Amino acid sequence: MPGPADPAGGRRPRLPSSEFAVRARALGYRVGGLCVALLGGFALLVGALALAAVPSLIKDERAFADATPCATGSPSHADCLRDLDATVKRTVIRDQPKTAEYTLYLDGPGRVPSEIDMGGAGPLLKRLRPGDKVTVTVWRDYAVEVRRGDVAQTSSDTPVGEPRITCVIGLGLIPVGAFGLYAGGSAVWSARRHSARGRGLPPEFLGWGKTAGAIALCAAAAGALTAAADTNVPVMLLVWLALLVPVWWITGRRWRSDRARRAGRFA
Repeated sequence: MPGPADPAGGRRPRLPSSEFAVRARALGYRVGGLCVALLGGFALLVGALALAAVPSLIKDERAFADATPCATGSPSHADCLRDLDATVKRTVIRDQPKTAEYTLYLDGPGRVPSEIDMGGAGPLLKRLRPGDKVTVTVWRDYAVEVRRGDVAQTSSDTPVGEPRITCVIGLGLIPVGAFGLYAGGSAVWSARRHSARGRGLPPEFLGWGKTAGAIALCAAAAGALTAAADTNVPVMLLVWLALLVPVWWITGRRWRSDRARRAGRFA
């Protein structure tokens, strides 16, 4: 059904260029906001799942610390350190800063993994050659150590440190995901109002985004500090909370300063 016609020319009236620009920006806000909200919700979910897994990982780390060598004739499912024989297929040692790789490829019985990340070239990996016989110590699904003669090397495939790394991931993803969900949902819900302001992001988006990023950086810093000190997750959480105090103080001051500046601009 034809729309209203222009009395002078019989054509549909055109929107003013400013109104068309506002509608185009509103559409962009809705599309972009929906994508950001979905990504934020996914990050929030992954972060929550990561934190939920931390207690179980702590139990695994403690169980590994208490594990003892398997006794003769112990069942295959026993929660102990089991030695298995394997043969070296090849080694990969790449000492480059951005693409470092220290991988040992093995051939052995079912519980021996086909490859192990050794974490470094020494003391054993750099000495191994194809065909060498080695002993691999396994615990549950981890290959924790490789030994040949009197030389042994601990691999990177252990549960040690996994609770801390997982906690850092969770603490980093949750604030970023929450901000994405908030910013994306606000962009979709209030697209018309935001687009009428003109180009650029609303000031509150920038403020909350910086705060979320700072919280995530505090989690990374707390993880790095406690890893260097070889401490546990509770200590890491205390360090993280301590780092949040100056972050909240600095961001609070900046927010108050920005609001006062905007209020003075429109006074």
